[in-house]
Amino acid sequence: MDGSAAPGGGAEPLVAFAGGGPSTALAAIALLRATTWLRLEYRVVVLDDEGRCGRGSDLHTSDRLPVPARLLSAFPDRPAHLLEWARLSGLRCTPATFLPRRVYGDYLEDTLTATAAWAAPYASLEVRPARVAGARADADRVSVETGGAAPVAAGALVVATGDPRVRTPPVATGRDPAEGLATCPRGALLGPEGRAEHRLFAVGPVRRGAVEDTVPRTRDQAERLAWLIRDTVLRAQSRR
Repeated sequence: MDGSAAPGGGAEPLVAFAGGGPSTALAAIALLRATTWLRLEYRVVVLDDEGRCGRGSDLHTSDRLPVPARLLSAFPDRPAHLLEWARLSGLRCTPATFLPRRVYGDYLEDTLTATAAWAAPYASLEVRPARVAGARADADRVSVETGGAAPVAAGALVVATGDPRVRTPPVATGRDPAEGLATCPRGALLGPEGRAEHRLFAVGPVRRGAVEDTVPRTRDQAERLAWLIRDTVLRAQSRR
């Protein structure tokens, strides 16, 4: 999935995601849907080890998800969206079907691609093969370290690296990394003094206490996070 050039020609990516699993796909879909009607111009850049988005470490197997299809739509306002996609794809799927993980990965990839196409030309999506090693935020931007020659400059970073017991998050919030990242209810990381960061966020199992969350819970997180980033990062950028 390669995004088109950023509006205005070479402007920095505004929202970067660390990790390309289902949490990132759900959050990017929610962000694109929450902002496009405002005609905000920005880029979503997904930094993933293998240069993909929607798969993660487990959405390419034949194992079945523990949640039925009726609860797995990427769009909370369109609960039958996954069923519609399955029908158009020629797949047998009822509301009670427990889909293979790889099929749900196909669904997320297709839905993110379609949502990005719908959001153009205001927002764009790019997926890069890169692993986020760390990040440093200041008042104006986030410097995202990937091991490349130069850090990636972004307006915000969303950490979505999955189970913290399997992969240590690239940023820390003062406790055992295996416990996950501490966040406010809407997804902003909490700093050492418990204050919400303005440019660092997290979604999915990497959040403290969210390791066992199901896709519907992650989707709800993604919706709240999308509105937070829209209101605190994107609108502020558009007023400059």
